[in-house]
Amino acid sequence: MTLHPSLGYTIITQELEERARLAELDRFIKEHPDQVLRPARGRWARLIHRILPARASSRSLQAPCETAS
Repeated sequence: MTLHPSLGYTIITQELEERARLAELDRFIKEHPDQVLRPARGRWARLIHRILPARASSRSLQAPCETAS
């Protein structure tokens, strides 16, 4: 099955425009990092953040393994 040339041209043009837009956004973010706001974390991210630090701190409280001499 082949792609009609005009449809292929439209797709390529849209991809190039999207790449240009993303490049401009990336440039803006690099030049103005103070103006970028991080979105609020979702429910799952907050839950994982609460669980993982608790596990990390409980591991540090355990006695270190003794090495065989």
